[in-house]
Parts: sequence; C-alpha cells; structure tokens
Amino acid sequence: MGEHAGRHRGGLTRRTWCRRISAAALAGAALPADAWGLAPGWRGGGRADDTITVDLPQLRYEGRYNPRQAAMRVLARELRLRTRLEPVDEPSTVDAESTALFETPFLYVAGDEALPTMSPAAEANLRRFLDLGGLILFDAADGGSDLAFARSVEALLGRIAPGNELLPVARDHVLFRSFYLVDEPRGRTAAFDHLRGIQDEGRVKALLMRNDLGGALEELPDGRAAHACTPGGAEQRQWAIRFGVNVLLYATCTDYKADRAHVETLLRSRRWR
Repeated sequence: MGEHAGRHRGGLTRRTWCRRISAAALAGAALPADAWGLAPGWRGGGRADDTITVDLPQLRYEGRYNPRQAAMRVLARELRLRTRLEPVDEPSTVDAESTALFETPFLYVAGDEALPTMSPAAEANLRRFLDLGGLILFDAADGGSDLAFARSVEALLGRIAPGNELLPVARDHVLFRSFYLVDEPRGRTAAFDHLRGIQDEGRVKALLMRNDLGGALEELPDGRAAHACTPGGAEQRQWAIRFGVNVLLYATCTDYKADRAHVETLLRSRRWR
C-alpha cells in the first residue's frame, strides 16, 4: 500500500498508530508469563507514561445494533487491567458514513438479527476501512441459534470485500497468541470451535464470531455476569475475555508476535505504510 494510503481520513497513519500501540503493549502485563495462559515473552515493568489511549468503537446502524450494551465497556476495563493500553471509559459508537470510523483500526459490529441494508456511502466507507488495514469484528449475539445475522454479514462482506472468501481462521494464526494462548474462540456459547475470517496475505481484515463474545463480556450494573456461559460457566467467560483481549491487541499491533522481533524491525517491515 502506498504512503499516501496509510493515513485514515481524519485519523492516525497506520505506521504512527502501530508505533504508539506496539511500544505501549510491549511494556507488558504485570502477570507472570505462566499465569492466565499468557503467551511467552510478556513481562511487566512498563512505565506509567508508556500508556496510550484507545477507543473500542461499535458500529451504529438502524435496528438492534447494541444487543450487548456493556460488552465493549467491560473489554475496555479488562484491557486496562491486563495490558499497558488505556482504553477510554466509554467506548464510542460510530456511523458507517462518518469519518470517525477511521480514528481507530478496530470496529465492533454486533447483532442478533439480520443487518439492515446500508447506503452505498456507508458500504464504501467500510470497504475503505478494510483496505486501509482496519479489522472488523462481527459478533453474532444469537450465539449460533439463528443464522440471520451471520448470513447478512456474509452478504455484506461479499460487497465490501469482493473476491475474498470468509474461511476458518487456522488455530496457529497469531490472532490466537497475540497476548494470551487461546485454543478456541469461546463466547457465551461454544457452538462453533472456529472463527471465520477474511484474510489478505495472512492479515485478518474481518472476523465473524458466532459464539456471542459480547454475551460473555457483558455485566450487570453490580458487576455480575449478565448471561450464563454454556457449557463452561465462569471459566469459559475468562477464556472469552482473553480472546477479546487478543483481538484488540491483534487489531492494533497485527503480526508483531508472529515475527518475535524488535519493535523497530517490525515497523520497518510492515506493509501498512
């Protein structure tokens, strides 16, 4: 991608974003590497000024766009507790036609029914978001009980990412070890043992999560889990949180864990320029 394409309209360049995020994230979590299933190589000791503020925006569309209202807020809190990232307290919602879409390389799209028809301008923006290096996580709140949302996502991706197939993501992909070592994409349910995604030369551009990640994350105002995770209960919920952390670290840092090299070397080798 050319240098001119590396800047989101109204946002950071991909190179600048990755430099800031990688430096902050690599400052590490305070937990030892053998705790909580952490991938090898993560250590504590980062300074307070290594933090960087990030948003976890959710797509707003006509209809039930927010079936898991607290999900991104909980994930933001867990990122704050477990990494050197400093998510905003209240993740934003964005319209597909807005330039705010390009402020962050991550977009969360949830639903428990078919997505509505979007305008040509909205679909063009989503396509550009993917082309510039963004990652969209589509999260089916039905947890596998209804295919309406998943089918509408497939149709949308066919229009905004033409020529790309939505295929299972291999278990050895860096997405499963970007922060935690995760075996399966568990959510409120464990109906599917794999993710489906669109990849471009190994880079994941879009993910379809059919196990209701948001349902596992969401909490009631008193801090209790809003939904039971089946069949694994509280342990399954912890694995869902870890997977959510992995997705955010991957969206902001991409392939640095696969390369296992110095940050500056990674920055020089990045395709997102």
